[in-house]
Amino acid sequence: MLDMFSTGKEIREANPETVILPIGSTEQHGPHLPVATDTLIADMVAAGMAEKLNAVRLYTIPVTTSMEHRDKKGSVWVTSPVLYQYLESILDSLHEQGYKRVILVVTHGGVMIANPLTREINHKYPDMHVVCINPSLFTAEPEIQSLLESKVVIHACEVETSLLLHKHPDLVRKELIEDCVPEVSNDYMDYRPIFQYSTNGVWGSPSFATAEKGEKILQVMIDKSVALAEEAFRKGF
Repeated sequence: MLDMFSTGKEIREANPETVILPIGSTEQHGPHLPVATDTLIADMVAAGMAEKLNAVRLYTIPVTTSMEHRDKKGSVWVTSPVLYQYLESILDSLHEQGYKRVILVVTHGGVMIANPLTREINHKYPDMHVVCINPSLFTAEPEIQSLLESKVVIHACEVETSLLLHKHPDLVRKELIEDCVPEVSNDYMDYRPIFQYSTNGVWGSPSFATAEKGEKILQVMIDKSVALAEEAFRKGF
């Protein structure tokens, strides 16, 4: 698999057409998960996709739009216009190098500029096809729903905690796991910081998480993401 540890010579000789750009975040994930959680999950999914698609996997973008976690230390963010321009510049460079297919793997729900950017780039460069995928959306699929014991999986929840228990168990502070299910929908984070609704920064029930669930959830996310990307490239362009 080609990734950030490959040499330029190795990439040129392989001459891949597809590149995967994972996009995470640096933000608090309750008392039990690291601030790199979204970034680590993006790494997991992108690595599995790159192997199946014979693609180059770039470094995951670690600092994105996380203003909904302001008011308390533990999160870092940039504004949406800054992130848009940064990602646009990366995509410009990929086009200049001749990549034909780009997959944005977005594991942080707050990156709301990803879809508009995808549309803009596709119209800007008809000879380079960009697809945006959010693996978190697959938690609604029956294959994952059948594994879950909690209905709310938003942030530092059963899903995210299970994924970290599977791939990075040493980073999960198991003794600090606390559930918190606010009485409002997560759309309310458009209005006020998460701490207005969740005292501990959790939105879900991580107490139900297991490494076994994480392994199965990750595989579904990878398989569904690959299938969605291939369908989009086949039908959309």
